[in-house]
Amino acid sequence: MHSRHETAKSLTDSPVVARQRISAAGHVASKRLLPDAQSDTDTSERQFDHDPEDAAGSRSSRQDRPAPPHESALAALDQQGSARIRFPNSARGPLQAVLINTAGGLTGDDDIRWSATAGEQSRLIISTAACEKLYRTHGPAARQNTQLVVESGARLDWLPQETIVFNGSSLQRSLEVDVAADATALIVESLVLGRQAMRECVVKLQLHDRWRIRRDGRLLHAEDLRLQFNDPKNAQRPSMLHHYSALSTLVLVAPDSAESLEMKAESIRRLFPDDSTILQAATSVMKHRLVIRVLATDSQSLRKSLIPCIEHLSDRMSIPQVWNV
Repeated sequence: MHSRHETAKSLTDSPVVARQRISAAGHVASKRLLPDAQSDTDTSERQFDHDPEDAAGSRSSRQDRPAPPHESALAALDQQGSARIRFPNSARGPLQAVLINTAGGLTGDDDIRWSATAGEQSRLIISTAACEKLYRTHGPAARQNTQLVVESGARLDWLPQETIVFNGSSLQRSLEVDVAADATALIVESLVLGRQAMRECVVKLQLHDRWRIRRDGRLLHAEDLRLQFNDPKNAQRPSMLHHYSALSTLVLVAPDSAESLEMKAESIRRLFPDDSTILQAATSVMKHRLVIRVLATDSQSLRKSLIPCIEHLSDRMSIPQVWNV
């Protein structure tokens, strides 16, 4: 039998209870909306003021009319843990999906996995409901893995809002993209070091961001970004980020010719200021891809430059509405 003193001491000396960590996964897939499926949808949503024969005639004419390019619908959905996927109401066209991490952010030893497939001839646009937040870790890194597949004739736009990293955080993030030879993918990822409005300063950070993009089964684009800050001076060094605290990478993979991609690159260059102390941007055209890098002194300047750039590369489609919430 233990005395009260002995019991209290044993509780004090007991090991710290293991923290509960996120283990979540979400998957979404799109498919082309076939003409007959489109006809059924139109019929169910429309009320006819004429007799049934007129309605039948209208249905027949719609069945003969092919669906517009990239008219898409949901093909598959899977959600586990704190990973949620929602589909905002929108006009017919691409399938729009919004990713949500209900945990509110990531910290040490959290693990979240996203995957998506744009089925043949479909278009899938993916964004996030808010900026992902990376909080201070107690030791291990948070992990985020994303796998995207773009099938023949399809298009996928990966447009998450910025990831905000806080002081003392650690992240290992990977992005794997497989694009068919005649498919298109627009990939955008952005990082913001702290919240400037709160005057936050990131002086300790460990981040590894790994990209692998394959086209027709062959490696097309590979990069590894590492940010390691261990003292207040690191972020100010020219070899690191100089005075910038927000950065973004955009990669467009398309079957377009080199001349077509160069024309797009020239249009993008005109969107950025020629001489600015708060923003720097550069574009490169390589085989079947256009790469854009942007550095900004703050998240507002970064976003202001990103939105017209993304819209220009998205066939003039508007940025997902969640970016404006």
